[in-house]
Amino acid sequence: MTRTLHLTSGAGFLAAISLHLLSSIALAQTGLPAVTVEAPRTERARPARPAASNRAGTTRRVVARRNTQPPAAVAPVPYVTPSTGTLGALPASYAGGQVASGGQVGLLGNRGILDTPFSQTSYTAQLMQDQQARTIRDVIANDPSVRAVTSAGGGQDGYFIRGFYYDVGDLALNGLYGMAPFWSVGANFVERVEILKGPTALLNGISPLGAVGGSINLVTKKAPDYDITQLTATYVSRSQFGLQADVARRYGEHKEWGVRFNGSYSDGKTPFDRQTSEFGNAVLGLDYRGENVRVSADVGYQANNLTPPIRFFSFQPNVVPLPPAPSASSNAIPDWAYWKPKDTFATVRAEVDVTPGLTVYGAAGYHQAKIDFKFLSPTIINQAGDYGSRPFGGEQTFTAKTGEVGLRGEVDTGPVNHKFVVNYGAFDRPNENSYQAAAGLVGSNIYNYTPIPEPAFPVPIRNTVGLNQWSVGAADTMSILNGGVQAVVGVRRQHVSNSSTDLLTGVTTGQDGAAWSPAYALLLRPLSNVTLYANYIEGLQPGTTVGAGFINSGQVFAPFQTKQVETGVKVDFGRISVTGSLFEIKQPSAITTASNGLLSLSVDGEQRNRGAELNVFGELTPGLRLLGGAAFIDGVLEKTDRGLNDGNRAPGVAQVNVNLGAEVDMPGVNGLTLTGRVVHTGWTYANAANTQVLPAWTRFDLGARYTFLSPWNGKPIVLRAAVENVENVAYYASSYSGSAIGLGAPRTYLVSTTFNF
Repeated sequence: MTRTLHLTSGAGFLAAISLHLLSSIALAQTGLPAVTVEAPRTERARPARPAASNRAGTTRRVVARRNTQPPAAVAPVPYVTPSTGTLGALPASYAGGQVASGGQVGLLGNRGILDTPFSQTSYTAQLMQDQQARTIRDVIANDPSVRAVTSAGGGQDGYFIRGFYYDVGDLALNGLYGMAPFWSVGANFVERVEILKGPTALLNGISPLGAVGGSINLVTKKAPDYDITQLTATYVSRSQFGLQADVARRYGEHKEWGVRFNGSYSDGKTPFDRQTSEFGNAVLGLDYRGENVRVSADVGYQANNLTPPIRFFSFQPNVVPLPPAPSASSNAIPDWAYWKPKDTFATVRAEVDVTPGLTVYGAAGYHQAKIDFKFLSPTIINQAGDYGSRPFGGEQTFTAKTGEVGLRGEVDTGPVNHKFVVNYGAFDRPNENSYQAAAGLVGSNIYNYTPIPEPAFPVPIRNTVGLNQWSVGAADTMSILNGGVQAVVGVRRQHVSNSSTDLLTGVTTGQDGAAWSPAYALLLRPLSNVTLYANYIEGLQPGTTVGAGFINSGQVFAPFQTKQVETGVKVDFGRISVTGSLFEIKQPSAITTASNGLLSLSVDGEQRNRGAELNVFGELTPGLRLLGGAAFIDGVLEKTDRGLNDGNRAPGVAQVNVNLGAEVDMPGVNGLTLTGRVVHTGWTYANAANTQVLPAWTRFDLGARYTFLSPWNGKPIVLRAAVENVENVAYYASSYSGSAIGLGAPRTYLVSTTFNF
C-alpha cells in the first residue's frame, strides 16, 4: 500500500531541507568566532534579555549559567524595546527556562506573572525540545489543571481545563482563534504554549467551539538576535524515525528583518499494534522590528496520515462495573480505517506606535483544514469487552477567516494610571461536510481483536455548517501606588450566528444571538514579590436551535453564559515561584422537561465546578528545577432533567490531579541532566448517572540528556532519551460528553540528537 502525505514525498521533503541547511551551514562557516554569553540553560544560545519587570520601579534579572559554548551571537537591535502589546520581545524565560515570566492575556496584551490577575502558565520552546514534545498534547502533560481526554493514537486532541471540555479546534495561534491546525498541532514550530485558566470571553471573545474552562494560545517561533542552524534526528517507538530543521537569520542595518523556518517529517510504526503514522509540517515565520512599527507573519502547512486511528470508546449503560482498560499498546480498530488531515494556515499581525502612549494594532488570518477519514468508535456491550460500532467515513473542509483591530494606550489622570484598550474582532468559518455511516454494525473485542471486513458505505449525507461571529471589547487597567494596586474593568459585546444547510434537501436552519460579557479583577502587591488577586469573568458558548420532537421546536437560545469567581496568590522567591488559586465556575446546559406528555428543551441545567490549584516552577537550587503542581476539583451537576442527576459528580472531572516534574544537573558530570515526572489523575465517573467508574491512574516518565561540544565546530550537540509511561500502565485517560472515553498511551521510547551548525 502506498501512502502519500501530500507535503512532498518524504525523500523530497528531506532533500529540500538538506539543501537549505547546506547553504546555511556554508554561511555559518565564515569564520565568525564563537562567543561565550550568560543565558538561560539551553542547548542553543539565547541572547541577553532586558531585565524582567516585577513591578513598576523594580527589576529582576534572572541569569542561569551553563558550561557549554553557544552558537555565535549577533548584535541586538539597539532601539527596539519590548512591546506593551502582543509583538516585540516576548516575556523572558523564568529561572530554569521551562516557563516564561509572563504571557499574552488576550486583549490586555503581554503581562508579567505578578501583574496578571488570572491564573496563567506559559511553557517555553526550551521545555518542548528538552521533553521531545511531538504535539501540544505532550506539552499540557505538565499542567495539573489540564487533562487530555481524547485517545492517544487517535489523531485528534481534546482537553479538559478546570473540568470543562476544550476542543483542539479552539486553539488560538498568535492570538487568533481558529488559525492553528484543526485536529492536532506539531510542537516544533511553537515558541510558547500559553494556558490561561478560566472563562475568557472579555479577553479573547467567544471561541469557535465554545470552550469555557480556559484558553490556549500558541506563539510561533521568530528569529532571535542570533543565528540558528539546527538539525534534530528523532526516534519514537516502535519504529518512528524523523528529522526536524530549525533555521533562523536576521538581516538589515539593525537586524530588523527576521526569517525563521521550522520543518519536520517522520514516518513509521507507532507504539500501538498495527498502527503507522506519517507526519510532516513546514512553517515560515517572518518579522520586522522597527522603531515604531512591528510586523509579524507566518505561513504553514501540516499533514498527517494515521492508519488505523484509535478513536474514543463508549459503554452501554448496563455495563457495570466497567471492564478494565485493554493492554496499553493494543489496537482494536480494523486496518482499513484511516485519518488524513491537512492544514494550510497564514497569519499576519502589526502594531504601530502613534505616540509614546498610544498604539494601533491589527491582525488577520486564513486557515483551511481538510480531512479524509474512515473510522469506528467501539461501543462496549458487556464485561468480556465485546463491542459493536457503525463505522463512519467521509470528508470535511473548514475554511476560517478572522481579523481584529484595536487601540491600546496609557494615560495618567492624577495619581491613577490607566492602560486602556478597545478591540474589534470578527470570525467566519463555513464547514463543508460529506459523510456516510456504514450500512450496518460491525463488531470485535477490545481484548482479543479479530479482523473486521470493510463494510459498504451508502450515498453520503452532505451539508454546510456556518459560523459567523463578531465582537467589540473594551477594558481599562487602573493602577495606583506605583502599580501596587491594580483594577481591571472591561466588557465585550458578542454576536454569534450559526446555520446548517442540508445540500440534498436545501433546508436551512440557524440561530443568531448576542450577549454582554463583563469582567472585573483586582490585584494587590503588598510586597514587590507577592501578588494577591481576585476576578469575576464570564465565558460564552454559541446558543442552540431546538430541533424536532419538542413543543418549542425552532426556538433559538441566546449564547450560554458561564460565570467564574476566582481568588489567588502568587509569590516569586527570585528563582522559584509558587501560585495558588480558588475558583468556582458555573456552566449552563440544555435539559429536557416533560409536561402532560409533551417535551420541551430549556437552558435550565447547570454544572458547577469548584476547585483549588497549587503550582510551582523554577529552580529550587542551582541545578534542580521543578515544574508542576496539583489541582483539586469538585464538579457537580445541578438542575438536571427532572432532578434525576442533581448532586451527581460531573462526568470526567477527577477530584485530584497531580503533575510534578523535576530535572537534576548531575554534579561531577558536566552536561548530564536526569529528568522525571509523575502524572496522576483520580477516579472519575464516566456517565451523568454516576453508575460507571473510571479508575484512578498514575504514570511515571523518566529521561536524560547530555550536552557536549562538537569536535568540528565547538557548538553544542544534545543527546536525549526518555521513556514515557515507564510501567506500561493501561488506563482510560478520561471521559467527556457523558459517554466518550479516551485511552492512555502505552510505554513510549523517545530518542533524539540535536546538532548546531
